[in-house]
Amino acid sequence: MHSHLHDEDNSARIGWAFFLNVGFTIVEFIGGILTNSTAIMADAIHDLGDSLSIGLAWVLAKLGNRPASQSFSYGYKRLSLLGSLINGIVLIAGSAWVLYQYSPSMVCFSV
Repeated sequence: MHSHLHDEDNSARIGWAFFLNVGFTIVEFIGGILTNSTAIMADAIHDLGDSLSIGLAWVLAKLGNRPASQSFSYGYKRLSLLGSLINGIVLIAGSAWVLYQYSPSMVCFSV
């Protein structure tokens, strides 16, 4: 007897992760507003980005389950790779932007 995950199971698990992360993000935004905490608000925005990445992966995993067609003889299985590529580009672009914004040459210290 063996067990393995099917695409539907993976999609359902990604959906659960998405909704749990969005729920936590909402709670964190509310907590950040109520406590007037910049750190909690920053973490909530970070979690919002994570939620968007998980949501994109979920949508593309669902679309990837569509059967092959005349136009797409292999099917849509590679859409999950497209999601990975998009998330990777966003991560690199976001990191580059942060490094540019906060590079030591840009910071002025007054004495």
